[in-house]
Amino acid sequence: MVLLLCIAGLFGKDKIWNMESSAFVSAQQEDGRTAWNSGNISLSPGVYRARLSYVTQDDMLNAWSVEADGLSFDGLLANACMLYSGLTETDMYFWLLEDTDSLRLRIVCDESSEVTIRNAAVMETNAGARMFFVIFLTCFVIWDISLYRKEKNAGNDPPEKELERRGIFFGMAVVVLVSSIPLFTGYEIASADLNYHLQRVEGVKDALLAGQFPVRIHPNWLQGYGYATGVFYCDTFLYIPAFLRIMGFPVGAAYLIYKFLVNVGTVVIACESFGRIFKSRLTGLFSAALYTLNIYRLATIYLKDHLGQYTAVMFLPLFALGVWRLLAEDGKGRDYKKIWILLVISVTGIIQSHVLTCEMAAVFSVLTGIVFIRRVFRRETLLEIGKALLGIVLLNLWFIVPFLDFMTTQKLIITGEQVYTRAIQGYGSLLPQLFGIYAIPGAGDGDVSAGMQGEIPFTIGAGLLIGLFYYGYLCLTGRIRQQEKGAMKSLGIFAAVFSALALFMTTVYFPWDRLQGLGGFMEKGVSALQYPTRIYVIAAVFLSLVGGYILLIEKEGGRWKNVWIYAGIAISTLFLVAGMFFSVLLANASFYKIYEENAFGNSYLSGREYLPLGTDESLLKAGRIIHPETVEVRSFQKDHAGIEIELVCADGGGAAYVELPLLYYRGYQAKDVATGERFAVTDGENHVVRVELPDGYRGTIDTSFVSPWYWRAAEAVTAMSWGVFLIYCFRKNARNIGGGTER
Repeated sequence: MVLLLCIAGLFGKDKIWNMESSAFVSAQQEDGRTAWNSGNISLSPGVYRARLSYVTQDDMLNAWSVEADGLSFDGLLANACMLYSGLTETDMYFWLLEDTDSLRLRIVCDESSEVTIRNAAVMETNAGARMFFVIFLTCFVIWDISLYRKEKNAGNDPPEKELERRGIFFGMAVVVLVSSIPLFTGYEIASADLNYHLQRVEGVKDALLAGQFPVRIHPNWLQGYGYATGVFYCDTFLYIPAFLRIMGFPVGAAYLIYKFLVNVGTVVIACESFGRIFKSRLTGLFSAALYTLNIYRLATIYLKDHLGQYTAVMFLPLFALGVWRLLAEDGKGRDYKKIWILLVISVTGIIQSHVLTCEMAAVFSVLTGIVFIRRVFRRETLLEIGKALLGIVLLNLWFIVPFLDFMTTQKLIITGEQVYTRAIQGYGSLLPQLFGIYAIPGAGDGDVSAGMQGEIPFTIGAGLLIGLFYYGYLCLTGRIRQQEKGAMKSLGIFAAVFSALALFMTTVYFPWDRLQGLGGFMEKGVSALQYPTRIYVIAAVFLSLVGGYILLIEKEGGRWKNVWIYAGIAISTLFLVAGMFFSVLLANASFYKIYEENAFGNSYLSGREYLPLGTDESLLKAGRIIHPETVEVRSFQKDHAGIEIELVCADGGGAAYVELPLLYYRGYQAKDVATGERFAVTDGENHVVRVELPDGYRGTIDTSFVSPWYWRAAEAVTAMSWGVFLIYCFRKNARNIGGGTER
């Protein structure tokens, strides 16, 4: 019944309140600006869309907003939005949580500028009902899954097993909640890349609504000129917050929900992966806590907002499980033939999150293969590696082909040689940072010449480092030497050595500059890393394995007192350091309450990597059209799907052209709406789309981005490969591919 009510609420909300220019009254403010206020209207709770038609000659000097009197805290969720000279109409969404009879539109005009108001409107939407539908459906699915698992396990396990299962679930929930504390503020912490990733979310949403799938060009960026971030920085996981946006959630809320889901996914995957490595879910939970609550990971989420990296981190434990099983097992069992699935899923998750993390994982995988070269060159192992590589390529071909195509054919900042010249060694951690006990949040990430003042906590955290020192103690006391030789002992030694190596590589003491000085591929590869501290995510995997191994060896030796002491100190340290980090961060960091795209702009490009080389961003004005005098523009309409422009070219004037407000990327096509005739599209002045026009042309041209045929072919191959892969997993009971048994 509730579901039916939710569905019914999706229809019928179409009321409109129109306002003419005469409805706005001006008033001079104390700061010299002029404010135009509309008359008050009465509204009930819901999600509304406000539209403003205007004319102004200036960019980002004038703003408009929605206001109401007498509302309680957060009774109206809305942002002020800027006005632009190249646009004549804009809109915004606002979320009204209580009744009001004083809602009004407000336009504030700078004293050095002018705004002409044509008309405005407030429109009722179904977004509130869509949000409620998603929330109810999610709760319904979670409840249904819980009941299913409860009935499935009823009477099958002894009481102590059921108690352990509940305890592990409780522990996972605690780790998720602790790692998500900043999300419960309800606002976004002002971090380095927050705007960039919010723009990505909005770009995916706008592109999907315009019918672009998969998303290649984000149409909202740079005043609507578009940005090819979707070609280079895979957006797969951003479809989640983009879907929430389409269903009516504010952009800030959608992003916070995404971060929470990443925390959940990290804990679940890490607990399951480490648990299968150590054949103990309790040990897996301990290692998952170490991994999830390491300070560098928390800093990437809440201080830096490195969305790609902290999403990729979710899959590294699963990749570690696949590599572990690949090298540790004898290759004779039937389950061994399923290991490639683990590698395919984990690497696909990493590639579609953050290519750079994939490259780091690949380097350490090669080093691991060198260490265990004999086991790598077993027939069964090579076969699994081959199947994994083939599966990875096929399942990711839809992203790999466009990525390599643009990297090799487009003249972009990222493909320019000057990108690979910055020395990175000075951006590593100093020794006091590496072994820092307290994590004081900062904002800086400069080189060592600036010292440590104001730096973000470039450390893995004391909770994980305790395990490395404890392992050293076990070596000195001979307990490691006393352990019987086998795969688990090799894992402990390997994880400890490689964690130390990874930590060393994060510092300013590792010879990055010398490696870069070798030139060629080495120079580009090292410089592409940008910051050696990124390798902390790899160190976290190894240190989590060290922590789990310590519990295992102490349990095997019957030293339960040591188990509880080490586990207690490590977990207490994790929680203490994370709590202190969050407390200082939330007490001092600036924050934003962002509800929709127009509130934070669309021009922040972070490193500008995907801009055409030589583009002057200051010339990218909204709605700017350039053409010779022989061309007349009769009408112009731009949306997220492309541009329709009606043109009249003078007879006898020769060939002409029109330059449109779209950044030029290979793939744009222009055709006559009536006849379908295609026109040449070239790289215009300041690298915008230029459409070549024949003499005397009259008509309407539609210009939009169209993926090349071989991109579409790659997408078709990927779609078929996913179909075959999922059928194979289902038939082979892929839910058991992790191998191992609990104890």
